[in-house]
This record gives sequence, structure tokens and C-alpha cells, in this order.
Amino acid sequence: MGMLPVILFHYGLFQPLWRQPGLLQCGPQMTDGPESIHVASTNVIQLQEALILRGLPLQSALIHYTDPFLIRAAELRGLIHWRGPKLLACGDLHHGETPIEILVDYQSREFHDALLLTFNPSLLNLVRSRITVPVNSMPPGFFRYPTRKFNPFPQKRLLHVGSLGNFHRKRRQLIEELLSRAKIPFSQLTTNTSEEAADLYNGSALVLNVPLNNDLNHRFFEIMAAGSSQVIFGNKELLGPHKEFEKRADIFWVNSIVELERLVIKLFDDTSDFIKPVDSPPKYTINELLRCCFSF
Repeated sequence: MGMLPVILFHYGLFQPLWRQPGLLQCGPQMTDGPESIHVASTNVIQLQEALILRGLPLQSALIHYTDPFLIRAAELRGLIHWRGPKLLACGDLHHGETPIEILVDYQSREFHDALLLTFNPSLLNLVRSRITVPVNSMPPGFFRYPTRKFNPFPQKRLLHVGSLGNFHRKRRQLIEELLSRAKIPFSQLTTNTSEEAADLYNGSALVLNVPLNNDLNHRFFEIMAAGSSQVIFGNKELLGPHKEFEKRADIFWVNSIVELERLVIKLFDDTSDFIKPVDSPPKYTINELLRCCFSF
């Protein structure tokens, strides 16, 4: 890739934890800074004009991070004008009734040279059957999460952190039933920042993760980075081809509330059996990610 910067276009604020050498974050909510550029609109021409003002070349690799909801709300247009390789990093393929159709339609109109599924590895073969360019999966990709040191004396409780609104009905039903049954020490909390969530994870012996449809979510890696163990309410098929995660001693899988309660009671009977240091999530450099997606 030489010394050209890699452009990461996304729709959020600048993410300090995502910093990597040579990575420049750009987008409509970004402020100008040493590693970030504000782009006035979701249009490649505007992005190129912002790069020119910074004195940067226009042949860089572009990583466009989006999802079906954002494609419908604020799609990045004008990809035909981008001069370098274009990677569409797509997350949240559980959003909406026809998320894959939305993705396929967008790719047909705004061509990217490769596609990266950020958190839906279980859908890899399905998406490959619908998209003609290379499709890969490397969770957690370019994402990084707040880290915490190993806590040998966490509170003996099962913790769930997250919203239980209208878009998370499965989670809400599960949480409400766990609270009403009251058979295990369980807490449901919400936070405002990922740092707050990391502190809560780190202080709890076990964290409940309830993925949505086919989604290997951020929480999967956030809990690892915070040094805690997790129990996932779902099937191992969520991992797709990434079978290496099945070997981790800090991850447990259940498919029913009764199974969950039995597991928690068993683990909490002697916490020394599973409260041990947790391996950090895998980390990929931005060039490793690009080489995987473009076969450089």
C-alpha cells in the first residue's frame, strides 16, 4: 500500500480507540484533526475535495463502514469517482426486514471492489452467493475496545448491559423473565459510554450476551477486552467460519433460560474454576485487513 493513508469513512464521531498508523477517519460528524477530516456530505466528490484541502493524494484505499439502516438513510454516493481500491465494511445485517437485499441493491449502484462483513460471519456464504466481488469476514476488523486488567475478585453476578427498547424485544423478554424468576444473581444496567460498560463488565463474574439475528456483536469483543467471561444466548453458528472462538474458556453458550440458570448456578458454586485471565480480542493492522479483503 506504500505510504498513502487509508481512508476510513464512517458516520460517527472520531473514534480514538480505532487509531492506527496511516489511518484517517473521515465523515459528516467528524471534526478536523490530525487523524480526522470533516466531510460536508455523504458524497465522494465532497470527500475528495476535503482531502485535496488537506494536501492528501486521491489514490488511497477507501474503507466505507456502513450498514443497511445507514444505506437507506444516508448512503455514500459517487463511488465511481474514487481512484483507489474501495472496501465496503458492512455491519448490522439484522437491521430491517430485507437487509441483504438493501446491501445487494446498494452494491449494484455504488460499486465497491470488495466487501467485509464486520459482525455477521454466519452470513458469509449467503452474501457471497449474492455479491460478485470478494466477500470476507475478519471480526473485529479495525475496531478496538476499552481494555481492563484482570479482576480476580469480581462481583458474583450475571450482568447484562444494554438497551431493551422496541428494537431489542428478544433481549427485553429474556431479561424480564430472568428478573421475574429470580433464581440467579442477575443485574440489568445501561451505560452512556463504552468505558462505563468496560468497568461494569470487569467488575462482574459473568456477562450475558444476547445477540440479535445472526449478529456476532460488538459486545462479544467488548467483554473480552474488559477481561470478563460471557455466556451467549444463542448458537455457535453465529461464529461462521471463525471456529477458533469455540476454544475460548471464557465463552459459554446456552439456548434456554433453564440452561442459562443451571450454568450460572454451577459456575458460581466454585468461581475459581472459571474466573481466570481472559485473552484479549484479536487485533489486525489496517494493512492486514486490506490484504485479506483484496488478496494483496
